[in-house]
Amino acid sequence: MSNAFDSDEEAGESSFLLNRRKSILDQPIGLFRGPNSLHNFASSFTRAQLFAVLKLDPDIHKKRSFFAGSLPYDDVADDELYDPGLMVPSSHGERLSSILNEYHSYRGSGYGGAPSPFNEVFYQDDITNVLQNSRSRQGSTSGGIPIPQKRVIPAKSFLSIRSSISYASTASHFGLKKVEDKNGNVVTMVAGQSTAPQTILNSVNVLIGVGLLALPVGLLNSGWVLGVPILLLCCLVTCWTATLLSRALDTDSTLMTYADLGHAAYGSIAKLLISLLFTTDLLGLGVSLILLFSDSLYSLAGDEEVWTKTRFKFVAFFVLTPFTFMPLPILSIFSLFGIMSTISIIVLVFVCGLLKLTSPGSLIAVMPTNLWPTDLSLLLIGIGILMAPFGGHAIFPNLKSDMRHPHKFTKTLFTTYSITCLADSSMAIIGFLMFGSLCSNEVTSLLLETAGYPTWIYPLISGLICIVPLAKTPLNAKPIISTLDGIFSLDTIVEGDSMFKNFTKELGRFLVRVGVNAVFVWVAILIPEFDKIIGILGSSICFLVCIILPCLFYLVLCKDDIGRAERWLVRIAVAVATFFAVACTYSTVAN
Repeated sequence: MSNAFDSDEEAGESSFLLNRRKSILDQPIGLFRGPNSLHNFASSFTRAQLFAVLKLDPDIHKKRSFFAGSLPYDDVADDELYDPGLMVPSSHGERLSSILNEYHSYRGSGYGGAPSPFNEVFYQDDITNVLQNSRSRQGSTSGGIPIPQKRVIPAKSFLSIRSSISYASTASHFGLKKVEDKNGNVVTMVAGQSTAPQTILNSVNVLIGVGLLALPVGLLNSGWVLGVPILLLCCLVTCWTATLLSRALDTDSTLMTYADLGHAAYGSIAKLLISLLFTTDLLGLGVSLILLFSDSLYSLAGDEEVWTKTRFKFVAFFVLTPFTFMPLPILSIFSLFGIMSTISIIVLVFVCGLLKLTSPGSLIAVMPTNLWPTDLSLLLIGIGILMAPFGGHAIFPNLKSDMRHPHKFTKTLFTTYSITCLADSSMAIIGFLMFGSLCSNEVTSLLLETAGYPTWIYPLISGLICIVPLAKTPLNAKPIISTLDGIFSLDTIVEGDSMFKNFTKELGRFLVRVGVNAVFVWVAILIPEFDKIIGILGSSICFLVCIILPCLFYLVLCKDDIGRAERWLVRIAVAVATFFAVACTYSTVAN
């Protein structure tokens, strides 16, 4: 009797919370201050990090990463997959129709009427609370995809707390829209939420990474006369190909990811190639972050006998691995610290150049520099390094799909690349002037190894550098981890499984996370040159992902809208990029 009474009392309280009129005072601070409030910036930034984590889709036969048809691999992708816990479209999510049906059924059976989904904003704590209560009564997932093991759903005990904080406990929400795909099928989707300024922030965060720390080496290898124009040309060309991606996305509103574009243009083979490229890119970035962490600590406190570079790589393993066990929303906050640290490093390197009056490491008495490359192979290596910082195309389709007004995406690209070009050019020029022919690996390690700066500079720069791997390595490892979890069926709980099987899954998840970080460290020991890793990523991955493939997608998906002159321009771009990709990769690996 008491259980029934408690259940009715809880249901009554839930009914009150779900149906009472919302007040402006219920909203978190900043929520009612417009779409560009601080809270909405934070929500948009978190979604962007989640898109980066979800960019690997191992199901190469699936035509749309975030959609499902009535049958497996159905040509008609009529139902979006959405994760109500993370508030993003997700290939591992549940059918949107199932979520809304449960929501309306629960509210319609004694918990208020079922409103039209196209006239309502759905709040995260409403959705998760309803799904929890509905499924606890039904004892099933109502035909949805199994709930991921780590999905965070508020416990029933939080209901009493919500009576005081109500909807202020979260401001995450979504609306719906209907779109028509290229075949004329009408599909219900979650409407985008990010504004243009928020998309610019997310895009800049993607583009401004650790690759810029090696740009002085790129200028050294290519010289002033060729290096600066090449850096600007890389920026202009990748910005142009990003607009081609945007136009290709406009051909079908259900295209939301880079992999979707590949499958739409060339089928499963293209999606497999993209998955391999992204995995290689993630591996290379993970290795570069390990090198950045270990090199900075070695420059500050290392020696050749005890605290060697290799030992600091093992320190990096033990420091960075625990962060991969953290949930994604928390990791996205760390990512914000990463971009802040990177920008701070650029400013601090400039300040260091002004504080030191003698070379090396000074902007007052600059080092001798070269106008021309000294060797053709060095020029090709330099091109790869100069190309590396502009590799954000893998996430651009997701960022456009998440916009309130996707037609503004092209304009945001111009602002994004202007900011990125300014940051990259500043670091390249400042670092080259300060160290000249001494440039090698990352410029910050050179700075830490150079005497003559104020004593507070060294620990400050080392600390800022260490924040970047702490912020980016876990998010960088997550796509590989999620893919391996899916391959080995470690990402779901099935009711009725034995304790031993659940323990085995937990052990498997642990080994996957530790193993991915161990691979990063192992490759970092085999290839200890930071600038070489960046050069390989720029010459191979960036040329492919940022120039060659976007042009090929555009030629296929927009073939009816391309004039003869533009078609030849795109083909020439593919041919030139292919030549430099092969030549630069060969030179970098062979050097």
